[in-house]
Amino acid sequence: MLTFEQPVLLLLVLPVAALVYFTWRNMSLPFSRGQRRFILVSRILLFALVIAALAGASISQPITHQSVVFVGDISSSTQGQQTFIEQWINNAIKHKQPDDQVGIVAVGRNALVEQSVQKQIDFSRFQSTPDTNYTDLAVGLRLAAAILPAESMRRIVLLSDGRQNLGDALQEAQLLQQQGIRLDVVPLPSTSGVEARIDGLTAPTLVHTNEHFVLHLNLYSTIAQTGTLRLYLDQALLTQQPIRLNPGTQEVTFTLSAPPVGFHTFRLTLDAPQDTLLQNNEAAAFVNVQGPPRVLLIEGQAGGGHNILSALQATKIDVVVGTPSDVPTTLDGLVPYSSVILADVPASSLGTTRMQILQSFVRDLGRGLVVSGGENSYGVGGYANTPLEQALPVRMDIPQHKDTPSIAVVMIIESLEGGPQINISKEAAKGVINLLTPRDQVGISEGNGNLVIPLQNVANKPALNSAITAMNPTDPGSYLADLSNAEQVLLHSTAKIKHVILLGDGDAVDNYAPQVLKMAKEHITVSTVATNFSGPQDFGIMYNIATWGQGRCYAANNTQAIPAILLKETQQATRRATINEPFVPAVVSIHPILTGLRAFPQLQGYVATTPKEAAQLILVSHLDDPVLAAWQYGLGRVAAWTSDSQGLWTSNWLTWEQAAQWWANLVTWTIPTPDSALNVNGNVVGDSGHLIVDVPTNTATGGQQQVQARIIAPDLSQQTVTLQPTAPERWEGNFPASQVGSYILQVLWRNTTTTGNSGALTTTTGLVVPYSPEYRTSGIDIRFLRLLAQAGGGSLLDANTTSAAFAQNLPSVWASFSIVFLLLTLAALLLPIDVAARRLSNLESLALSYRWLATRFRLKQAQPAIVQSRPQAANSTLDAIRVKREQRRERIASPPPLPVRTQVKHVQKEEVATQQSQSTPTLAPASGDSMAEKLLAAKRQRGQVRKL
Repeated sequence: MLTFEQPVLLLLVLPVAALVYFTWRNMSLPFSRGQRRFILVSRILLFALVIAALAGASISQPITHQSVVFVGDISSSTQGQQTFIEQWINNAIKHKQPDDQVGIVAVGRNALVEQSVQKQIDFSRFQSTPDTNYTDLAVGLRLAAAILPAESMRRIVLLSDGRQNLGDALQEAQLLQQQGIRLDVVPLPSTSGVEARIDGLTAPTLVHTNEHFVLHLNLYSTIAQTGTLRLYLDQALLTQQPIRLNPGTQEVTFTLSAPPVGFHTFRLTLDAPQDTLLQNNEAAAFVNVQGPPRVLLIEGQAGGGHNILSALQATKIDVVVGTPSDVPTTLDGLVPYSSVILADVPASSLGTTRMQILQSFVRDLGRGLVVSGGENSYGVGGYANTPLEQALPVRMDIPQHKDTPSIAVVMIIESLEGGPQINISKEAAKGVINLLTPRDQVGISEGNGNLVIPLQNVANKPALNSAITAMNPTDPGSYLADLSNAEQVLLHSTAKIKHVILLGDGDAVDNYAPQVLKMAKEHITVSTVATNFSGPQDFGIMYNIATWGQGRCYAANNTQAIPAILLKETQQATRRATINEPFVPAVVSIHPILTGLRAFPQLQGYVATTPKEAAQLILVSHLDDPVLAAWQYGLGRVAAWTSDSQGLWTSNWLTWEQAAQWWANLVTWTIPTPDSALNVNGNVVGDSGHLIVDVPTNTATGGQQQVQARIIAPDLSQQTVTLQPTAPERWEGNFPASQVGSYILQVLWRNTTTTGNSGALTTTTGLVVPYSPEYRTSGIDIRFLRLLAQAGGGSLLDANTTSAAFAQNLPSVWASFSIVFLLLTLAALLLPIDVAARRLSNLESLALSYRWLATRFRLKQAQPAIVQSRPQAANSTLDAIRVKREQRRERIASPPPLPVRTQVKHVQKEEVATQQSQSTPTLAPASGDSMAEKLLAAKRQRGQVRKL
């Protein structure tokens, strides 16, 4: 079948043919009739080929091979049937013809190409991992259609339970049929059993202190049975009761009193004796209780925050006391609190996850944080390079005071004979470096007698930390080489304080007294950290080394204590991380925290830190170091108190008559303003959350209003959504909610009037996606799968008829192959023939040219093969040249015989010449004869010849 991309261009044939015809008729060249007709035909054919090429001519041919893409539904609802899907696909591939092509797509919430469409397929099981919390069959069908090649008979085979909860697969199937793609569906075998689940839990988003409210719970069960309901408030079990489950849906209510002020999570679980899926037996809801603020006080040591607690309770602030492990590991666990206080809490006790939650608590939720100092906080508490340091208004760098001596530290770290312990040693070494200043020097040995990190100034801490990470400590038989090398290195240092820290297990037996005593005389102190020692003898070696070296010995069989010990040892060696000098703090800026406070009492010390550029210094020491610093961090506020709260440096402060007001001012400044009366309701539809915000009538009058919601997902990712008005005082909007877990919602309403005045209301609430919608329904939706196959022009395939995946029941497909290049090539070949036909008087020359070419070709074929020997070939060539030369000479010497008539004429001429020579004497022309006479004589001779 001949087709054209631009068939309209074929109309050019008519005017072009007419023009050629009239030109041909008026052509006056003396050609024969046959040649004139040949010229007309060739010219019309030439233009026809060019026009057909311009029109995009192509030839369509039928295609017999198939391209089949298998789409496997591997979402959570089909986990038990994934093996069946893989086996069915493998069995179906066995029935493909050699020219058939196969592709495989895995689908859940998104779709991934497991195998691209190709003839050779290598598939045993699914390796792709799409999001299994949802099922979007439409996106899987769309991807399968996209990878199917156009020039083949196309088919998609879908293996699914039909439980889609996103997208519209029916509409996509109709589009496939319009594109000529057949959709066949394989229903998965049914695995449904007895099921009991919680379909939803609703609660009021805002209640007040002592208010009673109702929780509404929706339950579903396939059979009648008795189960158990458990209701949790935050993490604590509130109530437990048996429940009679009836077949179908039923509602259960709980009447409760408002919990303490703050943001709370109510969670319900269902325990049924006969149940198939356990993932759908839980639901949760948020309740925001309005009232006085609630504060979480975290003590580094038991009773460490007692003085803060007493001061805050005197001001009617609700305080909850806990340990570092009581800090929640999820953001919604901190939502009930308006502020968090850390009282001398080391970073190692919190851990990275809790510090990240505290950082997001302030930055993203707009809550408060107060950090109180002590011997285990700030720099000596390991805050450097942590999320907690990022949230604080001060850095852990120790200020470089003029009277502060520099220090050179050499750390000798041997292998602790265990992978995790080595990592702890490295992290401890990094903590020591963070305590040093650029004026200080540090060197580290791996226990091999050499410094893997040469003694150098602490100018590039990241580079030093990277070098520590790459270390590989050894287990030496003796410490003498390392101690001697440390001595020689430190002797060449100009630092005022020279110190060695040996971290090992003490199993290297040797005579260390002479070497260590010599170092002590040279004012090089040595301290030891004994770890993993096997007995008193090993510990004794470490203890003696520290004694001879006028240092300290630490026993750290608990490897987790190594970082704190090394930090403490470095702090004692430098005597700079904490300042133990009496002073009265000086006020350097007016701040709300100082409201109502008079003369401040004396302090005995603090932890040295460096203020950040954006921080506001409120109180400073006699060395101009921060004592109280504050700043706005994200949406929240942070205050850093570098002195302590237990009386270590604040004995006079605690007996101060305004101590309670001081702590109250400090904490309440970080507490955000009370939430407004915005009424926020949210629910989940598919993978989207839907928000409805009702603004109080008395505030929503006039001006330009805007409502925005800041959503914090369970993984702490954030997004801001602008809501749209849908009714008077009502705003609505959607946001993605594909993750399972708790979403924190901060809603802000603004109203800007024409006079420039603006008002704002905020509230915080939450939305819970308790479990994936994949677990909300079960079984095979055979009705939907049948409709899907009909919409796609296919049918339902049986589990045993895998050969149907390559059945010859697809509509015929024709593939187009362009012949434009062929047509242009023919036109190019026809052009010189057309030109020759118009330029030559007849066509005999074409025949002669053909015969000449044929003769030349036969002569070349008849030539003998060239002998490969070079001398013989050269002789043959010379012989041929000689032969040709002789033949040419012979032709010149003996011309060819003339015809008979020509010979007669020559004879007659010779006779006449003889007679004339006999009768007339030959007159030699005189030298003086003129040219005219010579010409006349020649003319007379020619006349005589003619007469003869």
